[in-house]
Amino acid sequence: MPTDHLLRRIDQCLDTAELRVALVGHYSARGRPSIDPELLIRMTLIGRLYAITSERRLCEELRYNLAYRWFCRLAPGDKVPHHSTFSKNRHGRFRDAGVFRQLFEATVRRCIGEGLVGGKDAAIDASFIEADACWQRKTVPGYLPYVANAGRPVREWLSDQGSVSTKPGGSKDFEGVSRTDPAATWSARPGRARFGYALNALVDTPSGVALDVKATPARFAEEVDAGRTMLERAADCFDYRPKRVAADKAYGSAGFLGFVRNQGAIPHIPVIDRTQQTKGKLPRTAFSYDRDTDSFTCPIGKTLRHQTFHLPTGVHRYAADARDCEACVLRKTCTKARRRTLVRLDNEDDRDLARAELETGLFKRSMRLRRGVERFFADAKGKHGMRRLHLRGIRGAEEEFLIGAAVMNLMILARPQRLTGKPRRGRCIPAALIPAAISARSIEHDVIVSPPRRYA
Repeated sequence: MPTDHLLRRIDQCLDTAELRVALVGHYSARGRPSIDPELLIRMTLIGRLYAITSERRLCEELRYNLAYRWFCRLAPGDKVPHHSTFSKNRHGRFRDAGVFRQLFEATVRRCIGEGLVGGKDAAIDASFIEADACWQRKTVPGYLPYVANAGRPVREWLSDQGSVSTKPGGSKDFEGVSRTDPAATWSARPGRARFGYALNALVDTPSGVALDVKATPARFAEEVDAGRTMLERAADCFDYRPKRVAADKAYGSAGFLGFVRNQGAIPHIPVIDRTQQTKGKLPRTAFSYDRDTDSFTCPIGKTLRHQTFHLPTGVHRYAADARDCEACVLRKTCTKARRRTLVRLDNEDDRDLARAELETGLFKRSMRLRRGVERFFADAKGKHGMRRLHLRGIRGAEEEFLIGAAVMNLMILARPQRLTGKPRRGRCIPAALIPAAISARSIEHDVIVSPPRRYA
């Protein structure tokens, strides 16, 4: 094995001691010797690292690839496990013990320990991943309990329906589900309609370390809820509390902005604002709000007082006096009703803060750093074979996402050592071309050298 081989560098960053402790209760000391779970986990990492989505092909390549055998601790005469062993362990012991969640969190703790996680900027986004389900095999949800010989994904989905309220399908015109993977959502993004899931990721920028991933149906409401879950879980598990959270406009609702503020972060998120959609009438920005009296004032000086508050949506409604509107000279350009009404959200202060951040330099910087989460999705699909899932069901999608995120964190840990822990822009030159005092710290690797200053 070459000293600079990728598997050798990943092996130095991989620690499976916690996994052995988690799985010790799932194996018996009597009978035929059990297959080492570390062997199956290392084989799974190889499959995701080199985009080998077929377990049969993975077992076949492990027979003659010396690098793979070295990484899996297999001697030349050792037998490769049968491909069916993956299904037995993945759907049984591994899933019961939460092995892949522990593996992923171990890589995150290793990245934090190495100083790769800055902890100041974070980005949240979701990407559509196609499910292993044919678009032609559709049915209505009521027929699924009577399907003969229902598979494991169907049984899991039926059991989840009793405890989780989920809406089948993904659009208003389509209410069907897949016969093979009913948890997948029918979605037309991007391009043609397919069944799939949403890969939700919380990434630290600019390091690119994935702090949490979550599988959800490919619906915007589910993705926003997943963003809340990932931020809470990162704070509980790793005490990760970023100063700024960046996301696209799909996360710009008042509820999510208020949640980010409650977490102690500044939302660098474009606000979902429909105040200008008034069909030619005066927008809400033409009215001034008085915080002391909790009322609005119209352009001619009349007051719109607080009327009602809807607790489930957090909407405050304000209305003017009908007598004032009847005698108003701006009535035709203001409203067609008897009186003008306005609404103000309970988290309007958080929306105002997000609007104020739009013109700051930090917001523009966060939008540039947010490309790191897009790079995470691009690498997952283009380099690690996650354009289409191999496992079915929401649990299978979660496991594939965890394995993929763990592999990409390991690749960040396995990068050649640099002069400093913080990545710097520059050009890459061989270590032999720099002074010996510096090249001694980076033997057999390249180093990053700052570009020359353009101006004195």
